[in-house]
Amino acid sequence: MSKRKIAFLTVSVAMLLSLLGGALFGQATQKNNVYRYLSIFSEVFDLVRSNYVEQVAPEQLMDGAFSGVTDAVDEFSYYVPPGQMSGYKNFSDIEDNGVGLVVTKRFGYAYVLSAIPGSPAAKSGIERGDFIEKIDGRPAQKMAIWEVRNALRSGRAVKLHVIRGGETKREDFTLQSASFHPLALTTKSYDGIGYIRIPYFEKGTAEQFRAALDDLHKQGTRKLIVDVRGNAAGNVEEAIAAADELLTSGLITSLEGRRVEPRRWQADRNTAYDGALEVLTDNATASGAEVFASAIHGNSRGTLVGIPTYGKSVVQTFISLPSGGGVQMTIGHYTTPDLKPIKETGIRPDVLVDLSAQSVKDPNSKQPEKKEDLILQKALQLFGDTGAAQKNAA
Repeated sequence: MSKRKIAFLTVSVAMLLSLLGGALFGQATQKNNVYRYLSIFSEVFDLVRSNYVEQVAPEQLMDGAFSGVTDAVDEFSYYVPPGQMSGYKNFSDIEDNGVGLVVTKRFGYAYVLSAIPGSPAAKSGIERGDFIEKIDGRPAQKMAIWEVRNALRSGRAVKLHVIRGGETKREDFTLQSASFHPLALTTKSYDGIGYIRIPYFEKGTAEQFRAALDDLHKQGTRKLIVDVRGNAAGNVEEAIAAADELLTSGLITSLEGRRVEPRRWQADRNTAYDGALEVLTDNATASGAEVFASAIHGNSRGTLVGIPTYGKSVVQTFISLPSGGGVQMTIGHYTTPDLKPIKETGIRPDVLVDLSAQSVKDPNSKQPEKKEDLILQKALQLFGDTGAAQKNAA
């Protein structure tokens, strides 16, 4: 590799570090820190090239450096090397991929954040918490998250080798992409307690939600459970509109970031339902569903029941680099009504439900275990209906 090319790539690293320096090292001493860290980087780069057991191509080291910087920021940002840009140009970074898997990267594997209800993935039995080890025989550990999503969106049958969450056994699945949108809300009644499940926020969801609330009003229902568990992707604007149907005042959310135009969404005075409210959340509640849950929680409109949400309410953009590569970067985040970033820790429920006992599975069992819905049971109990809770557990 020529000295000129090495210098060019080093400048690219400097540019990337400059972009992320404020988040990583603090703005006050950003300029001095960038030069200091570049000096350290240069030393490590030279040490690896000179002393590693095998010769490593400079391009490989530089790609690793770029990826390391984005990995240090958050799990949603990533670097695309110049050599992969031709494939990336055909990639559309939408979370719903036709098979219904919302995925991120954890511990080097593709991690299933949610299997969208009604999708091929959900029907096959893949669950949140599962790890995808291979896609069509290719190790997912060697794939960037955009490559994982692209492979799942192939349009043909996809073969997955999956490590089941909480287990050591592996299973094979074959998924064929299918059209399963729009997704309908699920409505039920538990001895006079209304229940609405919102599986995914997409165009028309808020309107569906409003219609369901109108039906509850006509029925005289004064207790309502809204379930956004497993709702991990979709349209944030729809989630904001749905939350507004339950609020008469207060801040729903705001959008903040150094490279985005700040916005705030205030609730209007109209409401479709003013009775008692509980919202169910879990660690697959993400994105717009977190904004929805946060708005209810932060305005003291209802009680959140379940486990903390994922922490993924962000806005991203792709930035092209002079080297020919690019970076998908988080440039904004949605906040709670008290203006705290949702992406930091997610939303912690008012009532936590312990699910640890369900995470321990019998490795010798050949039959799928039927799990009790402990979160829904707790919500029904909080509304004082132990009979419905017992029926749900049966």
